[in-house]
Amino acid sequence: MLTLPWENPVLPGFIVFEGLDGAGTTTQARRLCDHLNKDTTGSTVKANWTCEPTGLPTGKLIRSLLNGPDEVTPWTLALLFAADRNEHLAHPAGGIRDLLAAGKVVISDRYLFSSLAYQGAYAPFVDVESLNHQFPLPEHLVFIDTPRDTAKGRMRDRTARDRLEQDDVQARVETMYRDIIADFERAGRVAVHRFDGSASVETIFGQITELFDRYI
Repeated sequence: MLTLPWENPVLPGFIVFEGLDGAGTTTQARRLCDHLNKDTTGSTVKANWTCEPTGLPTGKLIRSLLNGPDEVTPWTLALLFAADRNEHLAHPAGGIRDLLAAGKVVISDRYLFSSLAYQGAYAPFVDVESLNHQFPLPEHLVFIDTPRDTAKGRMRDRTARDRLEQDDVQARVETMYRDIIADFERAGRVAVHRFDGSASVETIFGQITELFDRYI
């Protein structure tokens, strides 16, 4: 799937959660952040939760397009996500790089891997990969590998779904996501951690905290 050598710089202390919509990435990323901030061991580690699209103007534009009646081409969406990612990393008010430089742990619900899977499924993949190849990699990638039917069931109570959460999109992205994660796992630049998304929220959370209590 990947066509470029991903030898990008790695940002220590940067943790990214990925998975299909409904996989539970937001829940688990937030809970890990709260867990690391409890400071039960006397550690001074402080974690910051963040997400993509961001709450910055670039991210708000993306959300308005995903939830509104107006459509844009897949390549335009890929460009917007890349622009938002750049702001996410470099924004002067709490960007990822500055938080990491201050000694924080940064936990992001989605990052460039989502762009490769979602935008790469509709725009030419080689172009989406090249666009995102400029960005640094996280130290840890948590992939909650959830069967599409399970993820779909978890979204049943959502009052509305954006364009990327629709069934046809999820079906197209599912296999692509796994292939991309496997490629990064083989490349060895990022520590990839897979969890069975069909397990209960508490089971997955217990496995994640056990893992990161060893690392952090």
